[in-house]
Amino acid sequence: MPDSGTIDEVCGLHAKAWGISREQFAGIITSRTHAKRLPSLIEMANVAAFVASDEASAMTGTIVNLSLGNLDD
Repeated sequence: MPDSGTIDEVCGLHAKAWGISREQFAGIITSRTHAKRLPSLIEMANVAAFVASDEASAMTGTIVNLSLGNLDD
C-alpha cells in the first residue's frame, strides 16, 4: 500500500538497508506482483469490508491474499 505512511516508511528502511532508493525498492516489489502494481489503501479497505460483511458469510477459514500476487522468493 504505497499510500500508507507506515508502508512507505518500511519501504524506506528496506531500501536504505539494500543501499538503493525508495523508488528502486518499490519497483522491485511491484515487479513481483501479477498486476505490476501495489494495492491501494482503499482496495485493502474494500476487501476487509467485504470479508467482514454478510456477503462473505460462506467463507470459512479463508486466507485473503492482498498482495496482488506478489511472487516473493
